[in-house]
This record gives sequence, structure tokens and C-alpha cells, in this order.
Amino acid sequence: SPELEWNGTIPMRDDEPGTPLVFAGQVRAVDGTPLTGAKVELWHADDLGFYSQFAPGLPEWNLRGTWTVNEDGRFEIHTLRPAPYQIPTDGACGQLIAAAGWHAWRPAHLHLKVSAPGHELITTQLYFPGDPHNDDDIASAVKPELMLDPRENPNGEGVVVDYDFVLDPER
Repeated sequence: SPELEWNGTIPMRDDEPGTPLVFAGQVRAVDGTPLTGAKVELWHADDLGFYSQFAPGLPEWNLRGTWTVNEDGRFEIHTLRPAPYQIPTDGACGQLIAAAGWHAWRPAHLHLKVSAPGHELITTQLYFPGDPHNDDDIASAVKPELMLDPRENPNGEGVVVDYDFVLDPER
């Protein structure tokens, strides 16, 4: 995905609908040292629950980017809040869902990969409180420690979320 500075806007369409979201935090080592040069890769669904590279008509890198943190290990990503979505219900996946009597919904979430030289990669998903599918996610992936804590943006435009990452040293 496109590489961006520590404080930047995710690639998106000029008329991208959705609620503004500022996702900020710090990447540190286990001992608390900021990891200068760490990378935060972020991607998520759009306001209708579609992903670029998986839905027709969306630009290739829509709502996907990689940020290099600053000298203090900090990042600030300007994006939009994603929507919940249904996983495919055709083929073998659809047959399993129907046979089990499940629904096909995933709650709104952010996908992330966080890395730094000499440290273990973190691959995760982070979730928003209040989503109707947090308690019955088809993927059973929602955990309390992966729940974000959005607050109103002081500028009155959308929400702000702070979330820090701590990386283990490579083994």
C-alpha cells in the first residue's frame, strides 16, 4: 500500500462518504522506548462495507496505507470510520453459514500490521464499541483488549481514537 509520513490522510476518493476518524498512537518496545522507523499499515472497509481490491469500482488503494512513525514513535492517521459488512454468502462459505444457522455479519473494524526492525510483527483488528455485531461476530474475533475508545474530535468533525502498540523483540 502507499507509504506515507507519520501524520497523513489515508488514500481515498474525493467524495468518500463517512464519519471522519483520526487514529493516533505510539509504537514502543517492551521497555517503553519509542520505535523510530516503525511502520503502521492500516486498511478498512468503506462507509458501505466494501474493501478496495475486493469490490468493483473502488480505486486500488482506497482506504489503505502504510505510515512511518516519527522520531517519538508516534503516528496520526486521518481516515473515515468503517462500516460493518457481510462476508460472502455464496459457495462453501454460504453453505456452512446456512447449515449452522449463523448470520454473515462482521462488526466495523480496522485492520493493522505494525512492524519495526528487530521486533515481532503485530497483525490485528480493532473494533468500535456499540456495534451491533460485536457480541456475535461471525469470525468470533472481538476481544475486550481490541476495543477502541473513540471520543468526539475537539474540532467537531468526527471522532478521535488513541491506541498504542508495544512490540516484542524478535526471538
